Amino acid sequence: MNKSISAGLLVLGMLCLSANQLRAQNKYYVDNGLGNDAWSGTSEKQAWKSLDKVNSVVFKAGDQIYFKRGGQWTGQLLPSGSGTKENPILFSAYGKGNLPAISAQGKFKDVVLIKNSSNIALEYFDLSNKDSLVNEQKTGPVGVRILSENIGTISNIRLSNLYIHDINGDNKKGSNEGNGIFWDCQGPKPSNIENLLIENCRLLRVDRNGIRGNGTFGFRTNWFPNKNLVIRGCTLEDIGGDGIVIKAFDGSLVEHNKLFYTRTRAKDNAVGIWPHSSDNTLIQFNEVAFTKNINFANDGQSFDIDGNCSNTIIQNNYSHDNEGGFMLVISDAINEKSKMTTNSIIRNNLSINDGNNRRRLFNFALVTDSTQVYGNVFYNNSKDPKKIELLDIEHGIAKNIVFENNEFDYRNGTRGVFTKSAKQYEAVRWIGNSFKGNIEGRERLLGKSEGKNEGLKKNRKEFPWKFLKENGL
Repeated sequence: MNKSISAGLLVLGMLCLSANQLRAQNKYYVDNGLGNDAWSGTSEKQAWKSLDKVNSVVFKAGDQIYFKRGGQWTGQLLPSGSGTKENPILFSAYGKGNLPAISAQGKFKDVVLIKNSSNIALEYFDLSNKDSLVNEQKTGPVGVRILSENIGTISNIRLSNLYIHDINGDNKKGSNEGNGIFWDCQGPKPSNIENLLIENCRLLRVDRNGIRGNGTFGFRTNWFPNKNLVIRGCTLEDIGGDGIVIKAFDGSLVEHNKLFYTRTRAKDNAVGIWPHSSDNTLIQFNEVAFTKNINFANDGQSFDIDGNCSNTIIQNNYSHDNEGGFMLVISDAINEKSKMTTNSIIRNNLSINDGNNRRRLFNFALVTDSTQVYGNVFYNNSKDPKKIELLDIEHGIAKNIVFENNEFDYRNGTRGVFTKSAKQYEAVRWIGNSFKGNIEGRERLLGKSEGKNEGLKKNRKEFPWKFLKENGL
């Protein structure tokens, strides 16, 4: 190509980009009380009224759509159009009072459906999807669904300051489960989501899952993962099944979240926070508490590193009163679709009174490889005279587990025990750990050396060590 033409096209492209970045933004207003769909929508006095009107418009980069606080709508919000990275399309709130509320009431599967759109921001909404005519909706009701379907890649979706609540979905795992926030990738063309940010959201009374996605392209034979997930500053409470599930992502950060009372109604496997079919996951500075395990079934832990995962770090979290335990590390069936779970790090976490119902602290299941557990404090002061298995290994022998510089401190009535066979423990190395109080079966541990944990010397103003004092440590 002629150099002058190339230079001209480059300049033209830069001018077009600048014009796009600087173009006037359109602001639209929606008021279910005083609005009118026949009006322009471009001022508060000319506000639109209905969701149908909003859903009929294909918005452009930089457009901002504001719903009036205190307003209530029944139905579904279905945004159309895509923004740019510099000028996303924004859905937000204006005025004073309660968040604008949208309730699907079981009439729509999703309260908000963002389908095949990029550069979308959704903030400051109250979203619910409860069908009061049934105990459990069998259709898979969702608060917010991000759908990438047969399109390739959609990108740059931000969900923030949402209140998502009262979604009465099916709590049976593998059914059409209900979800608060759900990312969904469908084909046949491999499709994914890049750059998904979920921050400062509150989820309450959601069945079955709080925040999760599907794994259509998470198999290693068809590996087209989502990329770059951040879940930050969210509070989840009274969740029927799983809390946060990082599904089919490469590169995730889950931090500064609070999860209370997950697995409250599910009778099958569910955990507070866990990745599955995901690589390069960092989970840190979260508080996970009161995960239930009322039927002595599997799971009910605060954390899990699940099947088909590599390079997961779980660090600096505060875990307490989780009935199923602190940690599960597991592989799926290992084949061409699902690789062994490998290269896991669990460090500098504080676990208080975990596992008191299921009576185990750690659970390794099937064959995993290379798990490092170091710098953690595991404390239990329950007065109940029960035994808690500190390291349960089942359904196969894990490879290359290292416990180093951890402190196990069991006081009062509860005893921490090691009861597994030498064969089960043979892949575990114990280096410089501290065992205090009611700990039984240490003689079963191979290659064991004991030391003094340095975790208690850390700055007690830091997370999670600031919780030591209130627990008598």
